[in-house]
Amino acid sequence: MKKKIEKNWNSMVDAYEQFTNKPSSYSLAIEWPSIKQLLPNIQNKKILDLGCGSGRFSFLLESLNPRKITAIDLSQQMLNKAKEIANTKQSKVEFLTADIENLSILEDNSYDLVFSSTTLHYLPQLNKIMSEIQRVLVLNGVCILSVIHPIYTSHYPLAQNNEFPKDDDWQVRYLNKELRAYVQPWIEFNDNIKNYLSISYHHTFADYVNNAINVNLNIISVSEPEPPKQWSIDTPTRYTGFINTPTYLIIKLQKSF
Repeated sequence: MKKKIEKNWNSMVDAYEQFTNKPSSYSLAIEWPSIKQLLPNIQNKKILDLGCGSGRFSFLLESLNPRKITAIDLSQQMLNKAKEIANTKQSKVEFLTADIENLSILEDNSYDLVFSSTTLHYLPQLNKIMSEIQRVLVLNGVCILSVIHPIYTSHYPLAQNNEFPKDDDWQVRYLNKELRAYVQPWIEFNDNIKNYLSISYHHTFADYVNNAINVNLNIISVSEPEPPKQWSIDTPTRYTGFINTPTYLIIKLQKSF
């Protein structure tokens, strides 16, 4: 399944980059402002970005003057795009190809902050990633996990033998953990690309919380960011959609022992 997800992301690089770099993108308008509020002081600290994609958050974090950022992703094409952007920015982020469930290339107790954005729903289980996060964090180190909100992922249609979902397949199945299949918005709304399915998983709020607790990561704060109020004027339909169905759940964790 990982190979299929990797192949999927390798093919979506440019479409994803165009979609998420717009000023009105979900991640820049909703996600990043909330992440900034939860961040500790990372000046002169070591940062690990898991599932970094094209490096969008790696570069945003780099602007806050950490000592070092290591960014990891499974998709080589995404990392190629990240390195291309890094060259234009004269960035010093270190980009590595690896499976985020197996971070054996990294030492124990080596990072002050572990960060991940919208990556964990591509993992079938959360226990391995939580254990690896706990292992690589220094004592009192912080982890910020920004995940697609469980209410949102519960709407994703169930995988049905590569069939494209119909409109009425988008409905809440909150406790159903079956594989999901759907068309990503940067593909669906891109007239230059033929639609194809992406796959991912659905985890509940309890899944995220309990897997963190099980490896002795303390929950410091939880955020469910709202869309900008200006959207209610400029794009009221879009605003209503994001108010009714939250997009992000952002969890701040800390390693205390």
